[in-house]
Amino acid sequence: MISMKRILTLAIAGLLTACTSQISINDVLPQQELDRTIYLRGDFTLWDAEPQYQFAPVGPALYQAQVKFSTPGKVYEFKIADADFSEGYNCGYSDARPAGQKLTLGQPAIADCNTIYNYFSYTPAIKGTYIVSIDYSDYDKPKVTITKK
Repeated sequence: MISMKRILTLAIAGLLTACTSQISINDVLPQQELDRTIYLRGDFTLWDAEPQYQFAPVGPALYQAQVKFSTPGKVYEFKIADADFSEGYNCGYSDARPAGQKLTLGQPAIADCNTIYNYFSYTPAIKGTYIVSIDYSDYDKPKVTITKK
Protein backbone atom coordinates (compact mmCIF):
# COMPACT_ATOMS: atom_id res chain seq x y z
CA MET A 1 0.00 0.00 0.00
CA ILE A 2 1.27 3.52 -0.86
CA SER A 3 1.79 5.82 2.11
CA MET A 4 -0.04 9.13 2.42
CA LYS A 5 3.31 11.02 2.39
CA ARG A 6 4.25 9.47 -0.93
CA ILE A 7 0.87 10.34 -2.48
CA LEU A 8 1.20 13.97 -1.35
CA THR A 9 4.80 14.17 -2.60
CA LEU A 10 3.79 12.83 -6.03
CA ALA A 11 0.79 15.18 -6.19
CA ILE A 12 2.89 18.25 -5.35
CA ALA A 13 5.62 17.24 -7.84
CA GLY A 14 2.96 16.79 -10.53
CA LEU A 15 1.48 20.22 -9.86
CA LEU A 16 4.87 21.92 -9.94
CA THR A 17 5.79 20.20 -13.19
CA ALA A 18 2.47 21.17 -14.77
CA CYS A 19 2.85 24.81 -13.70
CA THR A 20 6.39 25.25 -14.98
CA SER A 21 5.67 23.65 -18.33
CA GLN A 22 2.75 25.95 -19.14
CA ILE A 23 4.17 29.37 -18.23
CA SER A 24 6.84 30.97 -20.36
CA ILE A 25 8.79 34.18 -19.92
CA ASN A 26 6.77 35.71 -22.79
CA ASP A 27 3.62 35.32 -20.68
CA VAL A 28 5.23 37.45 -17.99
CA LEU A 29 7.06 39.98 -20.18
CA PRO A 30 5.03 41.12 -23.20
CA GLN A 31 6.85 41.28 -26.51
CA GLN A 32 5.62 44.28 -28.49
CA GLU A 33 7.76 44.56 -31.57
CA LEU A 34 7.18 47.57 -33.78
CA ASP A 35 6.60 46.97 -37.46
CA ARG A 36 8.52 50.10 -38.46
CA THR A 37 11.37 52.36 -37.41
CA ILE A 38 10.58 55.19 -35.02
CA TYR A 39 12.62 58.31 -34.35
CA LEU A 40 13.07 61.03 -31.77
CA ARG A 41 11.95 64.08 -33.78
CA GLY A 42 12.08 67.60 -32.46
CA ASP A 43 13.30 71.14 -32.72
CA PHE A 44 16.88 69.79 -32.51
CA THR A 45 16.31 67.80 -35.76
CA LEU A 46 14.08 70.40 -37.43
CA TRP A 47 11.39 67.68 -36.90
CA ASP A 48 13.12 65.40 -39.45
CA ALA A 49 13.58 61.64 -39.00
CA GLU A 50 17.36 61.39 -38.66
CA PRO A 51 19.24 58.07 -38.33
CA GLN A 52 21.19 59.11 -35.21
CA TYR A 53 17.87 59.57 -33.37
CA GLN A 54 16.45 56.18 -34.30
CA PHE A 55 14.99 54.16 -31.41
CA ALA A 56 16.58 50.77 -30.74
CA PRO A 57 15.02 47.86 -28.84
CA VAL A 58 16.70 47.35 -25.46
CA GLY A 59 14.29 44.86 -23.87
CA PRO A 60 10.84 43.39 -24.25
CA ALA A 61 8.55 46.22 -25.41
CA LEU A 62 11.22 48.85 -24.52
CA TYR A 63 12.92 51.18 -27.03
CA GLN A 64 15.49 53.94 -26.47
CA ALA A 65 17.19 56.78 -28.32
CA GLN A 66 19.93 59.16 -27.20
CA VAL A 67 19.97 62.92 -27.60
CA LYS A 68 22.50 65.56 -26.61
CA PHE A 69 21.08 68.69 -24.99
CA SER A 70 23.77 71.36 -24.92
CA THR A 71 21.88 74.36 -23.54
CA PRO A 72 20.80 74.12 -19.89
CA GLY A 73 17.52 75.94 -19.24
CA LYS A 74 16.41 75.77 -22.89
CA VAL A 75 13.02 74.12 -23.53
CA TYR A 76 13.51 71.27 -26.03
CA GLU A 77 10.38 70.04 -27.84
CA PHE A 78 10.04 66.60 -29.41
CA LYS A 79 7.82 63.68 -30.41
CA ILE A 80 8.40 60.00 -31.03
CA ALA A 81 7.24 59.18 -34.54
CA ASP A 82 7.90 57.15 -37.65
CA ALA A 83 9.19 58.74 -40.87
CA ASP A 84 5.69 59.85 -41.93
CA PHE A 85 4.14 60.84 -38.57
CA SER A 86 1.66 57.99 -39.21
CA GLU A 87 -1.42 57.42 -37.09
CA GLY A 88 -0.53 55.09 -34.23
CA TYR A 89 3.17 56.05 -34.58
CA ASN A 90 2.98 59.78 -33.83
CA CYS A 91 3.52 59.92 -30.08
CA GLY A 92 3.26 63.05 -28.00
CA TYR A 93 1.87 63.78 -24.58
CA SER A 94 -1.56 62.49 -23.65
CA ASP A 95 -4.28 65.07 -23.02
CA ALA A 96 -5.22 62.91 -20.03
CA ARG A 97 -1.92 63.80 -18.37
CA PRO A 98 -2.71 66.50 -15.82
CA ALA A 99 0.75 68.09 -15.85
CA GLY A 100 0.63 68.62 -19.62
CA GLN A 101 3.52 68.19 -21.98
CA LYS A 102 6.53 68.83 -19.74
CA LEU A 103 8.60 65.74 -18.87
CA THR A 104 10.34 65.38 -15.52
CA LEU A 105 13.65 63.53 -15.34
CA GLY A 106 13.10 59.85 -14.48
CA GLN A 107 9.30 60.05 -14.27
CA PRO A 108 7.27 58.14 -16.89
CA ALA A 109 4.51 59.97 -18.77
CA ILE A 110 1.74 58.33 -20.76
CA ALA A 111 1.96 59.04 -24.49
CA ASP A 112 -0.78 59.43 -27.06
CA CYS A 113 0.44 57.92 -30.34
CA ASN A 114 -2.45 59.29 -32.41
CA THR A 115 -1.85 62.95 -31.68
CA ILE A 116 -1.06 65.57 -34.27
CA TYR A 117 0.17 68.55 -32.25
CA ASN A 118 0.91 67.33 -28.72
CA TYR A 119 4.68 67.29 -28.36
CA PHE A 120 6.72 66.61 -25.25
CA SER A 121 9.01 69.23 -23.78
CA TYR A 122 12.01 68.92 -21.53
CA THR A 123 14.23 71.56 -19.95
CA PRO A 124 17.61 70.14 -18.90
CA ALA A 125 19.26 71.51 -15.79
CA ILE A 126 22.70 70.56 -17.12
CA LYS A 127 24.06 69.87 -20.58
CA GLY A 128 24.80 66.30 -21.58
CA THR A 129 23.48 63.16 -23.19
CA TYR A 130 19.99 62.01 -22.30
CA ILE A 131 18.11 58.80 -23.02
CA VAL A 132 14.49 58.92 -24.13
CA SER A 133 12.66 55.62 -23.59
CA ILE A 134 9.28 54.44 -24.77
CA ASP A 135 7.77 51.41 -23.07
CA TYR A 136 5.06 49.53 -24.99
CA SER A 137 4.29 47.00 -22.22
CA ASP A 138 0.77 48.45 -22.33
CA TYR A 139 0.47 49.15 -26.06
CA ASP A 140 -2.61 51.37 -25.61
CA LYS A 141 -0.81 53.53 -23.04
CA PRO A 142 2.91 53.60 -23.87
CA LYS A 143 5.09 55.38 -21.33
CA VAL A 144 7.84 57.84 -22.18
CA THR A 145 10.72 58.52 -19.79
CA ILE A 146 13.78 60.74 -20.05
CA THR A 147 16.93 59.99 -18.04
CA LYS A 148 20.45 61.39 -17.91
CA LYS A 149 23.15 59.12 -19.33
